[in-house]
Amino acid sequence: MEQVPEREELPVEYTWELEAIFETTAEWEAAFEDVSERIDTIREYEGRLDEDGAVLSEALSTRDELSREVEQVAAYARMRSDEDTRDQKAQGRATRARTLAAEAASASSFIEPEIQQLSEERVEVMLESTPDLAVYEHYLDDVLRLAPHTRSAEVEQVLSELGEVLSAPSDVYGKLTDADLTFPTVEGGEGEPVEITQSNFTSLLQRPDREFREQVYNSFFEELNGVRNTLGTALNHQVRKHVKSADIRDYESPLVAALNGSNVPVSVYEALVDTVESNLDTLHRHLGLKADALDVDELAMWDVYAPIASDEGPEIEYEAATEMVIEALAPLGEEYQDRVADGIESRWLDVYENRGKRSGAYSGGTYDTQPYILLNWQSDVSSLYTLAHELGHSMHSELSSEAQPYVDADYEIFVAEVASTVNETLLTHHLLDTVEDEQFRAHVLDQFLERFRSTLFRQTLFAAFEADIHERSAAGEPLTPDRLDELYGDRKARYYDPAQVEETIRREWMRIPHFYYNFYVYQYATGLSAAVAIVDRIESTGESAAQDYLDALALGGSEYPLDVLRTAGVDMAEPAPIETAIGEYDTRIDEMAALLAD
Repeated sequence: MEQVPEREELPVEYTWELEAIFETTAEWEAAFEDVSERIDTIREYEGRLDEDGAVLSEALSTRDELSREVEQVAAYARMRSDEDTRDQKAQGRATRARTLAAEAASASSFIEPEIQQLSEERVEVMLESTPDLAVYEHYLDDVLRLAPHTRSAEVEQVLSELGEVLSAPSDVYGKLTDADLTFPTVEGGEGEPVEITQSNFTSLLQRPDREFREQVYNSFFEELNGVRNTLGTALNHQVRKHVKSADIRDYESPLVAALNGSNVPVSVYEALVDTVESNLDTLHRHLGLKADALDVDELAMWDVYAPIASDEGPEIEYEAATEMVIEALAPLGEEYQDRVADGIESRWLDVYENRGKRSGAYSGGTYDTQPYILLNWQSDVSSLYTLAHELGHSMHSELSSEAQPYVDADYEIFVAEVASTVNETLLTHHLLDTVEDEQFRAHVLDQFLERFRSTLFRQTLFAAFEADIHERSAAGEPLTPDRLDELYGDRKARYYDPAQVEETIRREWMRIPHFYYNFYVYQYATGLSAAVAIVDRIESTGESAAQDYLDALALGGSEYPLDVLRTAGVDMAEPAPIETAIGEYDTRIDEMAALLAD
Protein backbone atom coordinates (compact mmCIF):
# COMPACT_ATOMS: atom_id res chain seq x y z
CA MET A 1 0.00 0.00 0.00
CA GLU A 2 1.22 3.49 -0.84
CA GLN A 3 1.17 5.12 2.56
CA VAL A 4 2.05 8.65 3.58
CA PRO A 5 4.68 8.57 6.36
CA GLU A 6 4.51 10.33 9.69
CA ARG A 7 6.78 13.34 10.14
CA GLU A 8 9.25 11.57 12.42
CA GLU A 9 9.83 8.87 9.81
CA LEU A 10 11.45 11.31 7.37
CA PRO A 11 15.28 11.48 7.20
CA VAL A 12 16.41 14.80 8.66
CA GLU A 13 18.44 15.74 5.57
CA TYR A 14 15.19 16.03 3.60
CA THR A 15 13.63 18.45 6.09
CA TRP A 16 14.20 22.17 6.32
CA GLU A 17 16.47 23.50 9.05
CA LEU A 18 14.16 25.70 11.10
CA GLU A 19 16.62 25.42 13.98
CA ALA A 20 18.60 28.09 12.14
CA ILE A 21 15.83 30.52 13.18
CA PHE A 22 15.16 29.23 16.71
CA GLU A 23 16.94 26.20 18.11
CA THR A 24 14.11 25.30 20.47
CA THR A 25 10.50 26.15 21.17
CA ALA A 26 11.67 27.74 24.42
CA GLU A 27 13.89 30.12 22.44
CA TRP A 28 10.92 30.99 20.23
CA GLU A 29 8.80 31.68 23.32
CA ALA A 30 11.47 34.03 24.68
CA ALA A 31 11.63 35.92 21.40
CA PHE A 32 7.84 36.07 21.28
CA GLU A 33 7.66 37.59 24.77
CA ASP A 34 10.48 40.04 24.08
CA VAL A 35 8.96 41.50 20.95
CA SER A 36 5.48 41.48 22.52
CA GLU A 37 6.72 43.73 25.32
CA ARG A 38 8.33 46.17 22.88
CA ILE A 39 5.52 46.62 20.37
CA ASP A 40 4.19 49.73 22.07
CA THR A 41 7.50 51.57 21.64
CA ILE A 42 6.37 52.54 18.16
CA ARG A 43 3.37 54.40 19.61
CA GLU A 44 5.78 56.99 21.09
CA TYR A 45 5.95 58.53 17.62
CA GLU A 46 2.22 58.83 17.08
CA GLY A 47 1.23 62.39 16.22
CA ARG A 48 4.85 63.47 15.78
CA LEU A 49 5.80 62.49 12.24
CA ASP A 50 5.38 66.02 10.92
CA GLU A 51 7.98 67.44 13.35
CA ASP A 52 11.00 66.88 11.14
CA GLY A 53 12.84 64.34 9.00
CA ALA A 54 14.80 62.93 11.95
CA VAL A 55 11.65 61.96 13.85
CA LEU A 56 10.14 60.40 10.73
CA SER A 57 13.33 58.43 10.10
CA GLU A 58 13.46 57.20 13.72
CA ALA A 59 9.82 56.12 13.61
CA LEU A 60 10.28 54.16 10.39
CA SER A 61 13.48 52.53 11.67
CA THR A 62 11.76 51.52 14.91
CA ARG A 63 8.83 50.06 13.02
CA ASP A 64 11.12 48.10 10.68
CA GLU A 65 13.20 46.69 13.53
CA LEU A 66 10.06 45.43 15.26
CA SER A 67 8.66 44.12 11.99
CA ARG A 68 11.78 42.09 11.29
CA GLU A 69 11.57 40.44 14.70
CA VAL A 70 7.85 39.76 14.37
CA GLU A 71 8.47 38.18 10.96
CA GLN A 72 11.06 35.84 12.49
CA VAL A 73 8.61 34.73 15.16
CA ALA A 74 5.72 34.38 12.72
CA ALA A 75 7.66 32.57 9.99
CA TYR A 76 8.99 29.94 12.39
CA ALA A 77 5.56 29.32 13.90
CA ARG A 78 3.86 29.12 10.52
CA MET A 79 6.37 26.68 9.07
CA ARG A 80 6.29 24.46 12.15
CA SER A 81 2.50 24.35 11.91
CA ASP A 82 2.74 23.51 8.19
CA GLU A 83 4.87 20.47 9.02
CA ASP A 84 1.82 18.85 10.61
CA THR A 85 -1.49 20.69 10.58
CA ARG A 86 -2.82 18.18 13.14
CA ASP A 87 -0.34 19.37 15.80
CA GLN A 88 -2.50 21.51 18.08
CA LYS A 89 0.45 23.04 19.96
CA ALA A 90 2.07 24.12 16.72
CA GLN A 91 -1.26 25.47 15.49
CA GLY A 92 -1.59 27.39 18.74
CA ARG A 93 1.83 29.00 18.31
CA ALA A 94 0.95 29.93 14.72
CA THR A 95 -2.29 31.55 15.92
CA ARG A 96 -0.43 33.49 18.62
CA ALA A 97 2.11 34.64 16.04
CA ARG A 98 -0.65 35.88 13.74
CA THR A 99 -2.16 37.76 16.66
CA LEU A 100 1.24 39.26 17.45
CA ALA A 101 1.66 40.35 13.83
CA ALA A 102 -1.78 41.94 13.91
CA GLU A 103 -0.90 43.78 17.14
CA ALA A 104 2.34 45.06 15.62
CA ALA A 105 0.52 46.21 12.50
CA SER A 106 -2.09 47.93 14.64
CA ALA A 107 0.52 49.70 16.76
CA SER A 108 2.18 51.17 13.68
CA SER A 109 -1.01 51.75 11.69
CA PHE A 110 -0.83 55.51 12.37
CA ILE A 111 2.37 55.90 10.32
CA GLU A 112 1.06 55.85 6.78
CA PRO A 113 -2.02 58.02 7.44
CA GLU A 114 0.24 60.60 9.14
CA ILE A 115 2.70 60.55 6.24
CA GLN A 116 -0.20 61.04 3.86
CA GLN A 117 -1.19 64.19 5.72
CA LEU A 118 2.14 65.67 4.64
CA SER A 119 2.44 67.42 1.32
CA GLU A 120 4.83 66.13 -1.32
CA GLU A 121 6.81 69.34 -0.90
CA ARG A 122 7.12 68.77 2.85
CA VAL A 123 8.36 65.21 2.33
CA GLU A 124 10.87 66.44 -0.23
CA VAL A 125 12.27 68.93 2.29
CA MET A 126 12.57 66.18 4.89
CA LEU A 127 14.44 63.96 2.44
CA GLU A 128 16.86 66.74 1.56
CA SER A 129 17.57 67.64 5.19
CA THR A 130 17.80 64.11 6.64
CA PRO A 131 20.32 61.76 4.99
CA ASP A 132 19.10 58.77 7.03
CA LEU A 133 15.68 59.14 5.46
CA ALA A 134 16.99 58.57 1.93
CA VAL A 135 16.57 54.80 2.29
CA TYR A 136 12.81 55.37 2.48
CA GLU A 137 12.50 57.49 -0.68
CA HIS A 138 10.66 54.87 -2.79
CA TYR A 139 8.55 53.81 0.19
CA LEU A 140 7.46 57.40 0.82
CA ASP A 141 6.57 57.85 -2.84
CA ASP A 142 4.44 54.71 -2.68
CA VAL A 143 2.69 55.80 0.52
CA LEU A 144 1.85 59.21 -0.89
CA ARG A 145 0.58 57.56 -4.08
CA LEU A 146 -2.01 55.66 -2.01
CA ALA A 147 -3.12 58.68 0.00
CA PRO A 148 -6.56 58.96 -1.68
CA HIS A 149 -7.37 55.42 -0.53
CA THR A 150 -6.08 55.57 3.03
CA ARG A 151 -8.52 56.35 5.78
CA SER A 152 -7.99 58.19 9.05
CA ALA A 153 -5.54 56.84 11.64
CA GLU A 154 -8.46 55.62 13.78
CA VAL A 155 -10.07 53.72 10.90
CA GLU A 156 -6.73 52.27 9.79
CA GLN A 157 -6.11 51.03 13.32
CA VAL A 158 -9.51 49.34 13.45
CA LEU A 159 -8.92 47.70 10.08
CA SER A 160 -5.51 46.53 11.22
CA GLU A 161 -6.92 45.05 14.44
CA LEU A 162 -9.53 43.20 12.40
CA GLY A 163 -6.85 41.60 10.20
CA GLU A 164 -6.83 38.29 12.07
CA VAL A 165 -10.63 38.09 12.13
CA LEU A 166 -10.92 38.94 8.44
CA SER A 167 -8.61 36.06 7.55
CA ALA A 168 -11.27 33.62 8.83
CA PRO A 169 -12.60 32.48 5.40
CA SER A 170 -9.11 31.58 4.21
CA ASP A 171 -8.25 29.93 7.54
CA VAL A 172 -11.45 27.88 7.48
CA TYR A 173 -10.73 26.74 3.92
CA GLY A 174 -7.17 25.74 4.81
CA LYS A 175 -8.01 23.83 7.98
CA LEU A 176 -10.94 22.09 6.33
CA THR A 177 -9.06 20.89 3.25
CA ASP A 178 -5.65 20.23 4.85
CA ALA A 179 -6.51 18.91 8.29
CA ASP A 180 -10.14 17.83 8.67
CA LEU A 181 -10.97 16.27 5.31
CA THR A 182 -9.80 12.69 4.83
CA PHE A 183 -9.99 11.62 1.22
CA PRO A 184 -10.80 8.02 0.25
CA THR A 185 -8.44 5.18 -0.48
CA VAL A 186 -8.99 3.67 -3.93
CA GLU A 187 -7.76 0.51 -5.59
CA GLY A 188 -4.73 0.97 -7.81
CA GLY A 189 -3.97 -0.70 -11.11
CA GLU A 190 -2.43 -3.77 -9.48
CA GLY A 191 -5.01 -4.04 -6.75
CA GLU A 192 -3.01 -2.07 -4.17
CA PRO A 193 -4.85 0.55 -2.10
CA VAL A 194 -3.87 4.15 -2.89
CA GLU A 195 -4.63 6.97 -0.49
CA ILE A 196 -5.87 10.19 -2.15
CA THR A 197 -4.60 13.47 -0.71
CA GLN A 198 -4.77 17.11 -1.72
CA SER A 199 -1.11 16.87 -2.72
CA ASN A 200 -1.23 13.73 -4.85
CA PHE A 201 -4.64 14.23 -6.49
CA THR A 202 -3.23 15.75 -9.68
CA SER A 203 -0.40 13.23 -9.96
CA LEU A 204 -2.89 10.35 -9.57
CA LEU A 205 -4.85 11.81 -12.49
CA GLN A 206 -1.70 11.41 -14.59
CA ARG A 207 -1.67 7.61 -14.30
CA PRO A 208 -2.31 5.64 -17.51
CA ASP A 209 -5.26 3.57 -16.23
CA ARG A 210 -8.34 5.52 -17.31
CA GLU A 211 -10.74 3.70 -14.98
CA PHE A 212 -8.41 4.44 -12.07
CA ARG A 213 -8.32 8.14 -13.01
CA GLU A 214 -12.10 8.26 -13.14
CA GLN A 215 -12.34 6.56 -9.75
CA VAL A 216 -9.86 9.02 -8.20
CA TYR A 217 -11.63 11.99 -9.77
CA ASN A 218 -15.10 10.99 -8.61
CA SER A 219 -13.96 9.93 -5.13
CA PHE A 220 -12.09 13.17 -4.54
CA PHE A 221 -14.93 15.45 -5.60
CA GLU A 222 -17.51 13.34 -3.77
CA GLU A 223 -15.61 14.01 -0.55
CA LEU A 224 -15.35 17.73 -1.32
CA ASN A 225 -19.04 17.82 -2.14
CA GLY A 226 -19.80 16.81 1.43
CA VAL A 227 -18.57 20.21 2.61
CA ARG A 228 -19.89 22.13 -0.37
CA ASN A 229 -22.00 24.57 1.63
CA THR A 230 -19.13 25.34 3.99
CA LEU A 231 -16.73 26.02 1.13
CA GLY A 232 -19.32 28.10 -0.71
CA THR A 233 -19.93 30.19 2.38
CA ALA A 234 -16.20 30.66 2.93
CA LEU A 235 -15.61 31.85 -0.64
CA ASN A 236 -18.64 34.12 -0.59
CA HIS A 237 -17.41 35.81 2.59
CA GLN A 238 -13.91 36.14 1.18
CA VAL A 239 -15.27 37.92 -1.87
CA ARG A 240 -17.51 40.11 0.27
CA LYS A 241 -14.48 41.07 2.35
CA HIS A 242 -12.71 42.27 -0.79
CA VAL A 243 -15.80 44.16 -1.96
CA LYS A 244 -16.26 45.93 1.38
CA SER A 245 -12.57 46.74 1.66
CA ALA A 246 -12.62 48.35 -1.79
CA ASP A 247 -15.68 50.38 -0.79
CA ILE A 248 -14.08 51.53 2.45
CA ARG A 249 -10.97 52.68 0.60
CA ASP A 250 -12.95 54.39 -2.18
CA TYR A 251 -11.86 52.19 -5.08
CA GLU A 252 -14.14 51.73 -8.04
CA SER A 253 -13.87 47.93 -7.79
CA PRO A 254 -12.12 45.16 -5.83
CA LEU A 255 -9.98 44.47 -8.90
CA VAL A 256 -8.72 48.05 -9.04
CA ALA A 257 -8.05 47.93 -5.29
CA ALA A 258 -6.10 44.69 -5.51
CA LEU A 259 -3.89 45.81 -8.41
CA ASN A 260 -3.33 49.35 -7.19
CA GLY A 261 -1.38 48.10 -4.19
CA SER A 262 1.44 47.05 -6.53
CA ASN A 263 0.77 49.89 -8.99
CA VAL A 264 -0.22 47.55 -11.82
CA PRO A 265 -2.83 49.05 -14.18
CA VAL A 266 -6.08 47.13 -14.59
CA SER A 267 -5.41 47.25 -18.33
CA VAL A 268 -2.66 44.64 -17.78
CA TYR A 269 -5.22 42.26 -16.24
CA GLU A 270 -7.80 42.93 -18.91
CA ALA A 271 -5.27 42.53 -21.72
CA LEU A 272 -4.27 39.13 -20.33
CA VAL A 273 -7.85 37.83 -20.25
CA ASP A 274 -8.71 39.32 -23.66
CA THR A 275 -5.56 38.00 -25.35
CA VAL A 276 -5.88 34.51 -23.90
CA GLU A 277 -9.60 34.24 -24.61
CA SER A 278 -8.95 35.36 -28.18
CA ASN A 279 -6.56 32.44 -28.59
CA LEU A 280 -8.49 29.57 -27.05
CA ASP A 281 -8.20 27.70 -30.34
CA THR A 282 -4.57 27.01 -29.43
CA LEU A 283 -5.64 25.40 -26.16
CA HIS A 284 -8.29 23.44 -28.08
CA ARG A 285 -5.56 22.13 -30.42
CA HIS A 286 -3.68 20.83 -27.39
CA LEU A 287 -6.79 19.16 -25.99
CA GLY A 288 -7.52 17.61 -29.38
CA LEU A 289 -3.99 16.24 -29.60
CA LYS A 290 -4.41 14.78 -26.12
CA ALA A 291 -7.69 13.08 -27.07
CA ASP A 292 -6.04 11.52 -30.14
CA ALA A 293 -3.05 10.33 -28.12
CA LEU A 294 -5.32 8.77 -25.49
CA ASP A 295 -7.51 7.26 -28.23
CA VAL A 296 -10.76 8.60 -26.78
CA ASP A 297 -13.70 10.03 -28.73
CA GLU A 298 -14.19 12.81 -26.20
CA LEU A 299 -11.78 14.00 -23.54
CA ALA A 300 -13.22 13.62 -20.02
CA MET A 301 -12.16 15.83 -17.14
CA TRP A 302 -10.27 12.93 -15.57
CA ASP A 303 -8.27 12.73 -18.81
CA VAL A 304 -7.09 16.35 -18.85
CA TYR A 305 -4.00 15.72 -16.68
CA ALA A 306 -3.14 12.40 -18.34
CA PRO A 307 0.14 12.54 -20.24
CA ILE A 308 0.14 12.47 -24.02
CA ALA A 309 3.23 10.25 -24.00
CA SER A 310 2.17 6.62 -24.35
CA ASP A 311 4.10 5.17 -21.41
CA GLU A 312 4.29 6.23 -17.80
CA GLY A 313 6.48 9.21 -17.13
CA PRO A 314 9.97 8.73 -15.79
CA GLU A 315 10.34 8.35 -12.06
CA ILE A 316 12.73 11.08 -10.98
CA GLU A 317 14.48 10.79 -7.67
CA TYR A 318 14.98 14.00 -5.77
CA GLU A 319 18.79 13.98 -5.99
CA ALA A 320 18.70 13.53 -9.77
CA ALA A 321 16.17 16.34 -10.04
CA THR A 322 18.40 18.79 -8.18
CA GLU A 323 21.23 18.05 -10.62
CA MET A 324 18.96 18.63 -13.63
CA VAL A 325 17.76 21.96 -12.29
CA ILE A 326 21.26 23.20 -11.48
CA GLU A 327 22.48 22.29 -14.97
CA ALA A 328 19.49 24.03 -16.56
CA LEU A 329 20.37 27.30 -14.81
CA ALA A 330 23.73 27.62 -16.62
CA PRO A 331 22.57 30.59 -18.77
CA LEU A 332 22.24 32.60 -15.54
CA GLY A 333 25.91 32.10 -14.71
CA GLU A 334 28.08 29.85 -12.60
CA GLU A 335 27.67 31.97 -9.47
CA TYR A 336 23.90 31.60 -9.63
CA GLN A 337 24.24 27.83 -10.08
CA ASP A 338 26.63 27.53 -7.14
CA ARG A 339 24.30 29.42 -4.85
CA VAL A 340 21.40 27.16 -5.73
CA ALA A 341 23.53 24.09 -5.06
CA ASP A 342 24.66 25.50 -1.71
CA GLY A 343 21.06 26.22 -0.74
CA ILE A 344 19.97 22.67 -1.48
CA GLU A 345 22.87 21.36 0.56
CA SER A 346 22.06 23.77 3.41
CA ARG A 347 18.56 22.34 3.92
CA TRP A 348 16.49 25.11 2.40
CA LEU A 349 13.96 22.45 1.43
CA ASP A 350 11.37 20.34 3.21
CA VAL A 351 11.05 17.70 0.52
CA TYR A 352 8.64 14.85 1.17
CA GLU A 353 4.97 14.62 2.05
CA ASN A 354 4.03 13.45 5.53
CA ARG A 355 0.69 12.98 7.25
CA GLY A 356 -0.91 16.28 8.11
CA LYS A 357 1.62 18.34 6.14
CA ARG A 358 0.30 21.40 4.39
CA SER A 359 -0.43 20.60 0.77
CA GLY A 360 1.19 22.27 -2.23
CA ALA A 361 4.49 24.09 -2.29
CA TYR A 362 5.89 27.50 -1.44
CA SER A 363 9.07 29.47 -0.85
CA GLY A 364 9.23 31.25 2.50
CA GLY A 365 11.62 32.67 5.04
CA THR A 366 12.33 36.27 6.01
CA TYR A 367 14.80 39.06 5.28
CA ASP A 368 17.04 37.77 8.09
CA THR A 369 16.87 34.04 7.36
CA GLN A 370 17.88 31.72 4.60
CA PRO A 371 15.08 30.82 2.20
CA TYR A 372 12.81 27.91 3.10
CA ILE A 373 10.95 25.78 0.56
CA LEU A 374 8.03 23.48 1.28
CA LEU A 375 7.54 20.65 -1.22
CA ASN A 376 5.43 17.50 -1.35
CA TRP A 377 7.72 15.45 -3.61
CA GLN A 378 5.98 12.89 -5.81
CA SER A 379 9.03 11.66 -7.85
CA ASP A 380 7.58 12.83 -11.16
CA VAL A 381 8.27 15.45 -13.80
CA SER A 382 5.76 17.80 -12.21
CA SER A 383 7.72 17.73 -8.96
CA LEU A 384 10.88 18.46 -10.92
CA TYR A 385 9.30 21.62 -12.29
CA THR A 386 7.95 22.62 -8.88
CA LEU A 387 11.47 22.34 -7.51
CA ALA A 388 12.80 24.67 -10.22
CA HIS A 389 9.87 27.04 -9.64
CA GLU A 390 10.34 27.42 -5.89
CA LEU A 391 14.12 27.76 -6.21
CA GLY A 392 13.45 30.71 -8.51
CA HIS A 393 11.49 32.40 -5.73
CA SER A 394 14.17 31.64 -3.17
CA MET A 395 17.02 32.97 -5.27
CA HIS A 396 15.01 36.10 -5.97
CA SER A 397 14.71 36.61 -2.21
CA GLU A 398 18.42 36.02 -1.70
CA LEU A 399 19.47 38.52 -4.37
CA SER A 400 16.95 41.12 -3.24
CA SER A 401 17.82 40.84 0.45
CA GLU A 402 21.52 41.22 -0.29
CA ALA A 403 21.11 44.26 -2.53
CA GLN A 404 18.32 46.17 -0.79
CA PRO A 405 17.57 47.50 2.68
CA TYR A 406 14.74 45.83 4.55
CA VAL A 407 12.14 48.38 3.45
CA ASP A 408 12.81 47.70 -0.24
CA ALA A 409 13.66 44.00 -0.20
CA ASP A 410 10.12 42.64 -0.37
CA TYR A 411 9.10 42.40 -4.03
CA GLU A 412 5.63 42.27 -5.51
CA ILE A 413 4.06 38.96 -6.52
CA PHE A 414 3.74 40.27 -10.07
CA VAL A 415 7.52 40.14 -10.32
CA ALA A 416 7.97 37.06 -8.13
CA GLU A 417 6.17 34.78 -10.54
CA VAL A 418 8.57 35.84 -13.29
CA ALA A 419 11.58 34.59 -11.33
CA SER A 420 10.02 31.20 -10.69
CA THR A 421 8.86 30.76 -14.27
CA VAL A 422 12.18 31.78 -15.80
CA ASN A 423 13.61 28.76 -13.98
CA GLU A 424 10.86 26.52 -15.37
CA THR A 425 11.42 27.81 -18.90
CA LEU A 426 15.19 27.31 -18.67
CA LEU A 427 14.58 23.77 -17.42
CA THR A 428 12.32 23.01 -20.38
CA HIS A 429 14.80 24.34 -22.92
CA HIS A 430 17.68 22.48 -21.25
CA LEU A 431 15.85 19.17 -21.30
CA LEU A 432 14.73 19.57 -24.91
CA ASP A 433 18.29 20.45 -25.89
CA THR A 434 19.92 17.53 -24.08
CA VAL A 435 17.45 14.64 -24.08
CA GLU A 436 17.70 12.37 -27.14
CA ASP A 437 15.42 9.51 -26.16
CA GLU A 438 12.15 10.10 -28.00
CA GLN A 439 9.94 8.83 -25.20
CA PHE A 440 11.68 11.04 -22.67
CA ARG A 441 11.44 13.98 -25.06
CA ALA A 442 7.75 13.29 -25.40
CA HIS A 443 7.42 13.57 -21.62
CA VAL A 444 9.40 16.80 -21.58
CA LEU A 445 7.22 18.29 -24.30
CA ASP A 446 4.15 17.01 -22.53
CA GLN A 447 5.24 18.69 -19.31
CA PHE A 448 5.97 21.90 -21.21
CA LEU A 449 2.52 21.88 -22.81
CA GLU A 450 0.84 21.06 -19.52
CA ARG A 451 2.65 23.91 -17.81
CA PHE A 452 1.40 26.28 -20.49
CA ARG A 453 -2.13 24.90 -20.28
CA SER A 454 -2.24 25.06 -16.50
CA THR A 455 -0.36 28.36 -16.11
CA LEU A 456 -1.32 30.57 -19.03
CA PHE A 457 -4.80 29.24 -19.80
CA ARG A 458 -6.01 27.67 -16.57
CA GLN A 459 -4.81 30.55 -14.37
CA THR A 460 -6.35 33.06 -16.75
CA LEU A 461 -9.60 31.12 -16.53
CA PHE A 462 -9.33 31.47 -12.74
CA ALA A 463 -8.57 35.17 -13.11
CA ALA A 464 -11.60 35.74 -15.34
CA PHE A 465 -13.83 33.81 -12.92
CA GLU A 466 -12.44 35.72 -9.95
CA ALA A 467 -13.10 39.07 -11.62
CA ASP A 468 -16.60 37.91 -12.55
CA ILE A 469 -17.66 36.82 -9.05
CA HIS A 470 -16.27 39.99 -7.46
CA GLU A 471 -18.11 42.14 -9.97
CA ARG A 472 -21.35 40.28 -9.34
CA SER A 473 -20.94 40.41 -5.56
CA ALA A 474 -20.25 44.15 -5.72
CA ALA A 475 -23.52 44.50 -7.67
CA GLY A 476 -25.39 42.73 -4.86
CA GLU A 477 -25.71 39.27 -6.39
CA PRO A 478 -25.51 36.46 -3.78
CA LEU A 479 -22.81 33.88 -4.51
CA THR A 480 -24.50 30.65 -3.53
CA PRO A 481 -22.81 27.31 -4.23
CA ASP A 482 -25.22 26.71 -7.11
CA ARG A 483 -24.44 30.11 -8.61
CA LEU A 484 -20.70 29.53 -8.24
CA ASP A 485 -21.15 26.20 -10.03
CA GLU A 486 -22.97 27.92 -12.87
CA LEU A 487 -20.49 30.76 -13.31
CA TYR A 488 -17.42 28.56 -13.03
CA GLY A 489 -18.92 25.85 -15.22
CA ASP A 490 -19.81 28.22 -18.05
CA ARG A 491 -16.27 29.59 -18.12
CA LYS A 492 -14.77 26.10 -17.92
CA ALA A 493 -16.93 24.94 -20.83
CA ARG A 494 -15.72 27.83 -22.98
CA TYR A 495 -12.06 27.18 -22.28
CA TYR A 496 -12.31 23.37 -22.55
CA ASP A 497 -14.76 23.25 -25.44
CA PRO A 498 -13.47 19.99 -27.03
CA ALA A 499 -13.80 18.15 -23.69
CA GLN A 500 -16.78 16.88 -21.74
CA VAL A 501 -17.50 19.53 -19.09
CA GLU A 502 -19.84 17.57 -16.81
CA GLU A 503 -21.47 18.60 -13.52
CA THR A 504 -18.63 17.54 -11.23
CA ILE A 505 -16.00 19.82 -12.78
CA ARG A 506 -18.37 22.77 -12.38
CA ARG A 507 -17.57 22.47 -8.69
CA GLU A 508 -13.83 22.68 -9.16
CA TRP A 509 -13.83 26.13 -7.56
CA MET A 510 -14.07 24.28 -4.23
CA ARG A 511 -10.49 22.98 -4.47
CA ILE A 512 -8.70 26.17 -5.60
CA PRO A 513 -6.95 27.83 -2.60
CA HIS A 514 -5.81 30.80 -4.69
CA PHE A 515 -9.34 32.19 -4.80
CA TYR A 516 -8.63 33.29 -1.21
CA TYR A 517 -5.54 35.29 -2.25
CA ASN A 518 -7.24 38.41 -3.67
CA PHE A 519 -6.60 38.47 -7.44
CA TYR A 520 -3.32 36.58 -7.15
CA VAL A 521 -3.64 34.00 -9.92
CA TYR A 522 -3.36 36.28 -12.96
CA GLN A 523 0.28 36.85 -12.04
CA TYR A 524 1.12 33.23 -12.84
CA ALA A 525 0.01 33.88 -16.42
CA THR A 526 1.72 37.25 -16.78
CA GLY A 527 4.77 35.76 -15.08
CA LEU A 528 4.98 32.95 -17.62
CA SER A 529 4.63 35.40 -20.50
CA ALA A 530 7.37 37.65 -19.14
CA ALA A 531 9.58 34.63 -18.42
CA VAL A 532 9.35 33.33 -21.98
CA ALA A 533 10.37 36.76 -23.28
CA ILE A 534 13.25 37.04 -20.80
CA VAL A 535 14.60 33.57 -21.56
CA ASP A 536 14.36 34.24 -25.29
CA ARG A 537 16.36 37.43 -24.76
CA ILE A 538 18.98 35.65 -22.62
CA GLU A 539 19.39 32.84 -25.14
CA SER A 540 19.66 35.20 -28.09
CA THR A 541 21.79 37.92 -26.47
CA GLY A 542 23.76 36.03 -23.84
CA GLU A 543 25.56 37.27 -20.75
CA SER A 544 24.42 40.90 -20.93
CA ALA A 545 20.75 39.91 -21.00
CA ALA A 546 21.29 37.47 -18.14
CA GLN A 547 22.88 40.27 -16.13
CA ASP A 548 19.94 42.56 -16.91
CA TYR A 549 17.65 39.88 -15.52
CA LEU A 550 19.73 39.37 -12.36
CA ASP A 551 19.88 43.14 -11.90
CA ALA A 552 16.10 43.22 -12.08
CA LEU A 553 15.82 40.54 -9.39
CA ALA A 554 18.22 42.47 -7.18
CA LEU A 555 15.96 45.54 -7.39
CA GLY A 556 13.50 43.81 -5.07
CA GLY A 557 10.75 46.29 -4.29
CA SER A 558 12.86 49.41 -4.80
CA GLU A 559 10.98 50.15 -8.04
CA TYR A 560 7.44 49.46 -9.25
CA PRO A 561 6.86 46.04 -10.87
CA LEU A 562 6.52 47.14 -14.49
CA ASP A 563 9.74 49.17 -14.17
CA VAL A 564 11.56 46.19 -12.64
CA LEU A 565 10.61 44.05 -15.63
CA ARG A 566 11.66 46.77 -18.04
CA THR A 567 15.12 46.49 -16.47
CA ALA A 568 15.02 42.84 -17.54
CA GLY A 569 14.08 43.92 -21.07
CA VAL A 570 10.33 43.14 -21.02
CA ASP A 571 7.38 45.54 -21.15
CA MET A 572 4.28 43.94 -19.65
CA ALA A 573 2.18 47.00 -20.44
CA GLU A 574 1.98 45.56 -23.95
CA PRO A 575 0.24 42.32 -25.06
CA ALA A 576 3.31 41.22 -27.04
CA PRO A 577 4.82 38.95 -24.33
CA ILE A 578 1.50 37.11 -23.97
CA GLU A 579 1.22 36.67 -27.72
CA THR A 580 4.83 35.45 -27.83
CA ALA A 581 4.12 32.90 -25.11
CA ILE A 582 1.05 31.59 -26.95
CA GLY A 583 3.14 31.39 -30.12
CA GLU A 584 5.70 29.19 -28.37
CA TYR A 585 2.90 27.01 -26.99
CA ASP A 586 1.56 26.61 -30.53
CA THR A 587 5.01 25.66 -31.84
CA ARG A 588 5.52 23.04 -29.15
CA ILE A 589 2.12 21.51 -29.97
CA ASP A 590 3.37 21.07 -33.53
CA GLU A 591 6.56 19.42 -32.23
CA MET A 592 4.58 17.01 -30.07
CA ALA A 593 2.26 16.15 -32.95
CA ALA A 594 5.26 15.42 -35.19
CA LEU A 595 6.90 13.30 -32.50
CA LEU A 596 3.74 11.23 -32.05
CA ALA A 597 3.41 10.79 -35.81
CA ASP A 598 6.90 9.27 -36.17
